[in-house]
Amino acid sequence: MRKVVLDTNVLISGIIASGYSASILDAAQRQEIKLVTSAHLLEEFSKVILRRHITRKYPKAAENSEILLDFLRAFAILTPGVPTPNAVSPDRDDDFALACAADEKVECVVSADPHLLNLKTYRSIPILSPKEFVEKYSIPHKERTVRGKRGQA
Repeated sequence: MRKVVLDTNVLISGIIASGYSASILDAAQRQEIKLVTSAHLLEEFSKVILRRHITRKYPKAAENSEILLDFLRAFAILTPGVPTPNAVSPDRDDDFALACAADEKVECVVSADPHLLNLKTYRSIPILSPKEFVEKYSIPHKERTVRGKRGQA
């Protein structure tokens, strides 16, 4: 089974919209891929998803985030994910995702963050956008719609 690190932005996008990121989360729930994460990345996700601008625009975000966190705690591979002292990405927070990738020697890192995508690889591990990942690994994908937005189911 492919092991993959999903950057926080992919997790956020995956629970608020049914685009490529949601397709990746669906594949993880079907156990087609194995997610790799760390306590730091889970904490970062928990903080970001509860930001006021997100919860205001996506009222179901907090509820959906708890479901995803429960899933990750139960089924993801948890690594230490401690970055090297020397920064790899211009955004030091990105180094935590890269550290998880190196710890577990994953197939790839999936991110929508330009800092990570511009690196292209880390220790021979490809860094792909959600769309690139879905297309490369033939993950079933539906058209993008917003999940949990006011007035929608």
